[in-house]
Amino acid sequence: LLTERQQMYAVLSESHPLAGQETLRLRDCLEYPIALPTKSYGVRYLMETALVESTLTLDPVIESDSFEFLRNHALVEGVISFQIPIGLPTEDIPKGSVARPIDSRDVPAGLIYFGQLRGRTLPVAVARFADQITKVLQVRYP
Repeated sequence: LLTERQQMYAVLSESHPLAGQETLRLRDCLEYPIALPTKSYGVRYLMETALVESTLTLDPVIESDSFEFLRNHALVEGVISFQIPIGLPTEDIPKGSVARPIDSRDVPAGLIYFGQLRGRTLPVAVARFADQITKVLQVRYP
């Protein structure tokens, strides 16, 4: 039904030395302590894929299954965490934190797929709900 590209963002304290930049380079971020989701998450996969042919390495000071924890840890401990926009609505960024896009040359965009089984007719309520989700995603991530 829909495919949306999601650019990688760094989440960091507004007092972090990199917070004043509009767009961040991954190599600059990796000069500081980082916090990452565990290997089962797409954000981690995108980060690892970006470094396959690089001399840079991911060496997180902490890993977690909770993006909320990672966002808050970035604020409290001064580390840099990473997330894609669908998991980072503006209202969820902790006060005192900022989210800055990572240069798309460094980390490929993630893809979010929203679909249904081919040939399946959805019940009316479900079809309307799917239509609403599609419209919101198209508006939020043009």
